[in-house]
Amino acid sequence: MFSKLNRSIVYRIGLLMFAISMLAVLSMTSSVFISDSAEQDAYAVNVSGSIRMQSYRLLNTIQQNDAQTARRELAELERRLSSNTLTSGTQDHTSELSLAYQSVQHHWNHELKPLFEVAISKPIPNTEIRQAVDRFVQKLEVLVSQYQRHAERNIARIRLIQGLALLAMALLMIIAMFILNHYIKHPLAQLTHIARQIGRGDFTGRASDSGKDELSLLGHTLNHMSEAISRSHSTMEQRVKAKTADLERSNAALEMLYDITRELHSASDNPPNFKHLLNKLVAVTSVKDVDLCLMTVAGNKPYEHIPSRDKVMPLRCIQQSCDDCLNQTPQTPDSVSFPLVHAGENYGVLVCEMMPGQTLQSWQEQLFRSVSEQIAVSLSLRSQQEQQRRLVLMHERNVIARELHDSLAQGLSYLKIQVARLQKILSQPDGINKVEPVIDELKLGLNSAYRELRELLTTFRLKMDGQDLQSAMQQSLGQLQSRTDNMQLILHFNAGNIPFSPNEEIHLLQITREACQNAIHHSQGSRVHVSITAQGEDDKQVQLCVRDNGVGISDPQGKLNHYGLAIMMERARSLGGQLNISQPADGGTEISFTFRPACFSQTQELERHIV
Repeated sequence: MFSKLNRSIVYRIGLLMFAISMLAVLSMTSSVFISDSAEQDAYAVNVSGSIRMQSYRLLNTIQQNDAQTARRELAELERRLSSNTLTSGTQDHTSELSLAYQSVQHHWNHELKPLFEVAISKPIPNTEIRQAVDRFVQKLEVLVSQYQRHAERNIARIRLIQGLALLAMALLMIIAMFILNHYIKHPLAQLTHIARQIGRGDFTGRASDSGKDELSLLGHTLNHMSEAISRSHSTMEQRVKAKTADLERSNAALEMLYDITRELHSASDNPPNFKHLLNKLVAVTSVKDVDLCLMTVAGNKPYEHIPSRDKVMPLRCIQQSCDDCLNQTPQTPDSVSFPLVHAGENYGVLVCEMMPGQTLQSWQEQLFRSVSEQIAVSLSLRSQQEQQRRLVLMHERNVIARELHDSLAQGLSYLKIQVARLQKILSQPDGINKVEPVIDELKLGLNSAYRELRELLTTFRLKMDGQDLQSAMQQSLGQLQSRTDNMQLILHFNAGNIPFSPNEEIHLLQITREACQNAIHHSQGSRVHVSITAQGEDDKQVQLCVRDNGVGISDPQGKLNHYGLAIMMERARSLGGQLNISQPADGGTEISFTFRPACFSQTQELERHIV
């Protein structure tokens, strides 16, 4: 038991609580028993009082000569005098209460009762009976006073028991408070303080663990946990620092790689500043030097050698002996080469020179490879762009030649025929009279050729300037509107959701411009309505319609070369459509054609291939 008291705070507190509970139970039990006795004393006092009253009533009944009632009251009086209420507290024959009761009982049995019995049978002097009753009442008063003293003693006994129990419980409470304060409060406060220190990241606090109770065991465990957490935290901080350094290095490498990629793949026509990029690469990788040798695809010697810093060039670089670097067999162990290869084409080499004893880590090697690949991709893209420019230039020249052949060359051929005809007529005797029609034809042909030349120049100078088709249409029609006051040009565009190719945009713009110019110059109308709308299933076809309210065109097939209709038809055929020229019933001329944009044609081909 004592060992449990020494090892367990819970056992101590439980034992104290049990002792306090037992004191309370004993105090309440004794109070209940003593209060029951006091209650009997009070009842006995009441019965004694009723006996006193009953004796006077019996005296009065005898004086009234009511024998039957007197006998009944006499029996009732004797029953009350012998009741358990009066006899329960008189078991101790030596007590004052017992002696007082015996005196009352003796007086009743030997004096008053015989006197009452005689008085009921025959009349006797009232004075004698009254005196006997008075003496009996006096003895009853003595008995009542003894019952009162007995009740007072019980109450005093209850007070004593309650006081002793309260004193004992107060003592036990003091002991419990001492145990709570010494063995629970202070250790628990210390444990709470250490827990808050741990919560703030301070693992230096230590709890007292010299005892054998539960809190001492908890303090020992908390100390052990704090030491373990401190070691783990220290290890974790070192790992976090290492990871942070790796992340910072990776972030710097990614940022540098992003800057290099952005500068290499910028839309500028100027070559990138490779030396600036090499300086960034040296700063991030902390190597000694980086050299970049650029070569053509077909060459075996660099056309440009770019070092990251000014230095004395090695002999192999001066002699342009690049085999070792290209074959990744450097002459010194402190350099590593990374070829600039993309799609099987070699564009040079990136050579990294390191400090003495320095070796490339995996992330450095990966970064050098990524940079070399980006440079190779950039050089490849620039080469492809140059090739694309050459192809575009050749295509533009072919377009110009075709336009000149289809328009101006045919007009000049027609003029050449008319000149030959004029010469033939002038050689005749009466040729002067026939010259006038030929000259009119020559004038008309020259005017037509001059107009077509101006239109071709306007066509060749036409630019989209990064606008969409609708904006370019509005701008072109605005230019034509500014040249005439008698014609109103109206645009209805309902194909904004279709991604036209640049070739389609140019052809649509040129056909619209040519048709509007014809309407302005020849229709003699007041309004031209231009509409570009999406039609067909799922809006995958586009219709261009240019309609005026003029006099109309009488013979479209006979005037193909006069109004540029042949060129417009050629443009329509290049988009996969057929140009239609018609005269509506309400007058005017309508030029329209329908085609399927290339984006939908490619999608249809892809779907057909999948199926």
